[in-house]
Order: sequence, then structure tokens, then C-alpha cells
Amino acid sequence: MPVALIIGAGTAVGAASAAKFAAAGYKVAVASRTQRLDASKFPFFEFDAAEPAQVPALFNKVRQEVGVPEVVIYNAYASAGRNIPSVLDIDSPEGFQKRMNVNAISPSVAADEAAKGFLELESQGKLGPGGATYMFTGNFLNEKPVRGFFSLGIGKATAAYMVEYLARYGFNDKPFSFYFVDERESDGRPMYKGVTDNAHADVFLKLAQSPEQAPWQYTFSKDKGYTVFSNDWA
Repeated sequence: MPVALIIGAGTAVGAASAAKFAAAGYKVAVASRTQRLDASKFPFFEFDAAEPAQVPALFNKVRQEVGVPEVVIYNAYASAGRNIPSVLDIDSPEGFQKRMNVNAISPSVAADEAAKGFLELESQGKLGPGGATYMFTGNFLNEKPVRGFFSLGIGKATAAYMVEYLARYGFNDKPFSFYFVDERESDGRPMYKGVTDNAHADVFLKLAQSPEQAPWQYTFSKDKGYTVFSNDWA
């Protein structure tokens, strides 16, 4: 049974994705600071994405207790409060560093750990027909800055660079795929009112089951599916 690991598994996108992958025959492990999902269905691993040093230990625990993940979804994020007086929403060096850890450093370390596992699965002939897949829950901020979203935006932009780098130069001779998944409104505008949980889950599963690398920046809407949107929105 293939293993999927969801990092930052809350009650929205994480929960929908866990249920979708479990229904498709995956054993789903979830990691977050607090347990939000049914541990009898989804093995839970306590993890703080603000501490990148915990990432290798997380993957080791999942490997030992559940198996080597064939699919890794990084869904954790951290945003600054709205009342920070700094133009760059930096409350303190420590607070800014923690947000960068969650949004950029931990997902990069997680991608590296995921790739090590992918190589292990391939060497043992244990990869399924869809190969192996790493997916990061992105948004529009890697394309265009928006007032009030400095910490989140610089983290998403850094993660987007990491995903593109891996998709372009990482494992071109391997059935490994890497994605920055970004849901939009049907006209390309950002999802200011919140993303669609089930639509994310559907896209994640579709990408995980495809052995070919699709566009690394996977922008989609729940109505149109994958679409290349203009960034001319206000």
C-alpha cells in the first residue's frame, strides 16, 4: 500500500486530502503541531514546521512506523498578524524567522527528505505507476506582491523557486514530480475568501497518479481545472 504524508494537516485542505488519498488506497500519515484528524484512520506525528531541524526526524518516524512516503504534501503556512506596524510585517527577527521557517525552509528540507525516500522506493522497485510526487500548497504571492503579505509572500516565492528548481533540474531521468499548487477563482483572481478543500484534494490525487511532470506551477480553478491565468488582476 503506497504511503502519503501530509504536513500541516488541519481540518480543511489537509482533512479533505487525507480522506481522498485514503479512499484511493493510500495509507495516509499526517503531521502537525496538534492532532486534528482521527488517529485511528490517519497515523499522527507531532511536528512544528517552525523548527526545520524536526523535518528529518519526522520523515524517519514516518518511515519506521508507516512506510516511506510516495506522496508528500506540504500544507503548512504561517502569516503575520494584521496589526504589525512595520511595512514589512516584521514583528521581531525571531518572529520573522519562524514564519520563514514554516513557509520556506521547512518545505525545502521536506522536499529534500521526500526525494531521498523517492530514490529509496525506486531502488527497491516499490514505486507505483504514478511515480513519486511532492506538492506544496501555494498561492498567487510568488507572482505579484500584495500589501500586507510580506512574510507570507516572500516565503511562498522562495518555495516556488525551490519547486521549480526541482522540477527543472532535480530528477529529470526519474518518475518524480514536484508542484506548487495554486487555486484561483475562475477568472484568475486570488482566493481571498478561502480555498476549496475538495478541489485541492482532487488536484493533489490527480497529480500524484500521473507519472509525468505537468507544469510545476499548477494553477487551477475548481470549475476549469488547470489554467494559465493572467496576473493582471488588481
